[in-house]
Amino acid sequence: MSLHLTSRQSNILEFIRARVARDGQAPTLEEIGQAMGLPHVSAVLKHVRSLEAKGRLAIEPNRSRGIRLVEAPDALDADTLELPLVGRIAAGEPLFSESRIERSLRVSRWLFRLTPDYLVRVVGDSMRDEGILDQDLVGVHATPVARHGQVVAARVGGDRFTIKRLYWQGEVIRLLPNSPGYQPIDPDPSEDFAIEGLFAGLLRGG
Repeated sequence: MSLHLTSRQSNILEFIRARVARDGQAPTLEEIGQAMGLPHVSAVLKHVRSLEAKGRLAIEPNRSRGIRLVEAPDALDADTLELPLVGRIAAGEPLFSESRIERSLRVSRWLFRLTPDYLVRVVGDSMRDEGILDQDLVGVHATPVARHGQVVAARVGGDRFTIKRLYWQGEVIRLLPNSPGYQPIDPDPSEDFAIEGLFAGLLRGG
């Protein structure tokens, strides 16, 4: 996952940049809507909030022209990653739905064994003995391919996103917890099951 913009978001961002360059201040939401053919301020605000979540804008509350452009991260900073924190998955929803990006975080790449594409928050302690605790932020290296024995991020049943160790021998696939009191997950062939990525490392107390 990258923080790529949709074509609509790119157009809105370029319009804001042009108005700031011309007028020295940002346009209002109403002015953006008029320029983009969006009659409802709520639709404009949704796009602007997505740009904020992706680190392109900052919004100062209670100001009609409170949009502020954010400088892009230093491209020469090879030690830093900017990662989206992905929130709860809804049934049938794409993993990277814009509405699910809570915010973006800048972190050191050296915290991770693999280069992560995004972060997810752990809920529960089923992987406690792997050192993965409740509320940790886990970095996920996005890939649909994994080997037996690797710790993976997987989607089960469409709306369950879990971090488990993969058991894969022949046609048998299981997702194994590593904490007392938890049972393995045996994906049903009729369910929506997919490997979303590999465990890349974590941030504690995020």
